Amino acid sequence: MKRLLLILPVFMLAGCSTGSVEGLSFTLGSYERGLWFDHDTKDFQSSGFGMKLDVVAGQIIRPVPKFWEENSNPWKGDEPWFVIRSPMIGPFLSLAVGDLGMYIGFKTFEVRDEHRSLDRYGRWMREREFPDPNAVNVYLQPSATMRRTRWK
Repeated sequence: MKRLLLILPVFMLAGCSTGSVEGLSFTLGSYERGLWFDHDTKDFQSSGFGMKLDVVAGQIIRPVPKFWEENSNPWKGDEPWFVIRSPMIGPFLSLAVGDLGMYIGFKTFEVRDEHRSLDRYGRWMREREFPDPNAVNVYLQPSATMRRTRWK
């Protein structure tokens, strides 16, 4: 049984294909796609509650900014210090109560053909990591935040 438990993560990591994230999700409260249970300003529930727990498997792509350069942001076209790329299995936990929210773990981000430009991800993503035209690739990135108002 111990061998089976050790082999399972190997098979899961081996199945982490580029541009795809799979996993299990548990949600309590209202649900919308995204980080929070209620991130749409049109349907905001000021007294609402939501919890989202995911266990996700996919590829991490995380550009690390040049911290010594002021306002360095690889997500908006700046050259990163380096880029972390790795298959990963990990958790994502999001909690929201009224205007307060927090999340920690491996969140997803989408990549479209329009992100190929040098003023977006074109400086640090590899050509094979971009999708075909009219398609979308999804990757993981480690992240954590606390917010007072989730939809602003």
